Amino acid sequence: MKKLTTALLTCLLAVSLTACGNSDGTTGTNTSTDKESTKNEPTTVTFWHTWSGSEADALQAVIDDYNASQSEIFVEALSSQTEDKMLTAIPGGSGPDIIYTADTTCSKWAKEGLLAPVDDYIASTGMDVSNIYESVYKLGAYDGVQYGIPYTMDSFMLFYNKDVLEELGEETPETLEEMADISKKAAAKDENGDYTRLGYVPDYPWIDRVEMPYLFGAEFYDFNTDTVTCNTEEFKNALNYKASYYLDYGIEEVTKFKSGFGAYASADNAFFQGKVVFAIEGEWFESFIKQYAAEDFNWGAAKVPVAESSPELAGSGRLQGGMLSVSSTSANAKAAFQVISHLTSDDAYIASCAGKGSLPTTYSALNSSELTEKAPQLAPFIESVLEGKAKAFAAVPFSGEYSDQQGLAEEAIYSGDKTVEEALNDLYEELQPLADEWKADR
Repeated sequence: MKKLTTALLTCLLAVSLTACGNSDGTTGTNTSTDKESTKNEPTTVTFWHTWSGSEADALQAVIDDYNASQSEIFVEALSSQTEDKMLTAIPGGSGPDIIYTADTTCSKWAKEGLLAPVDDYIASTGMDVSNIYESVYKLGAYDGVQYGIPYTMDSFMLFYNKDVLEELGEETPETLEEMADISKKAAAKDENGDYTRLGYVPDYPWIDRVEMPYLFGAEFYDFNTDTVTCNTEEFKNALNYKASYYLDYGIEEVTKFKSGFGAYASADNAFFQGKVVFAIEGEWFESFIKQYAAEDFNWGAAKVPVAESSPELAGSGRLQGGMLSVSSTSANAKAAFQVISHLTSDDAYIASCAGKGSLPTTYSALNSSELTEKAPQLAPFIESVLEGKAKAFAAVPFSGEYSDQQGLAEEAIYSGDKTVEEALNDLYEELQPLADEWKADR
């Protein structure tokens, strides 16, 4: 996240100075200026989100149904909006009423005064927050105040190439050690000694910072001591495992091979092309396979394996959440939360998530047979999530910086510039001052 400019900070100060209590008993910024709808002119609530294409279309269909169902509020949604654009627009009052933020953004933006608190709205609408997956709900909080309501949730599984496993005479791996052994057998080179196939590449198509540490029993933050815990033995074990896929096959050789991978959302995806055998992907990936892979592409999906010594950690990977929030400069905050409440109600929620291929965050929607009937590909992900072992990233206001710096640390490991221990100790030195600053602020 970029640091706020002086002008932006000035705008935020002006916003905070104008915050006040509202006539309806709520305490959100500027909510007392909610526009009154008339018979001929409903209140327009603007909603900016980052989705595009078919995902945006699925959400828009739900919004269109809502607009047609009543005459008090009209939701105007804008797709493909970037967080940088939101960050610029909100302080000056030209931003949206509702925004969709990533899980590493919400608490930071709340700290910076970009979001309105919603606890009073939750109380006044009777929203049942106990129905929301707890660790994901916490991502919307800052300093004991709720600023975001979880809307989407990603869970992850191990996708694998069935044909290659059959070729090798192997079964689906149940442990990470088995996955590493199969990956070694799967590695293939051409006559020039260049790789043509690898089992698993730990930073393709991106560096996953969270899944593997959780599967090794690591945590990211100790809230009792306000300590960053990125340099524990569990964390080191996770990154040593990931790094082994570079070190065992040769850093330069793997890097060269990876440079020839095609675009992720295309038929040239390395997994679809058989260049990698394993891919840790979310619930959206089956729709990608149907859209981009060859019709005869033979694939399967299973829980991401865990270490042989820790079978009890099976299913304890990452949940990645996205939040719906009301901007701090919204002139229609009360109406905006009414929209959020509708979008997270079962019927609208199920329609949206089935259309997008996303997981909802409420237990009632997750347990809905209607959801799995409309989107059967979600069933194994839902089953895994309902086991209750998976969890979201630690809800700290510097989670964005944590994620960014961890990514850089892993890049240094995979390139051979640093050992795992060096990289994680340096990461701790980068992050602990942010934890100390947060503690001092509280």
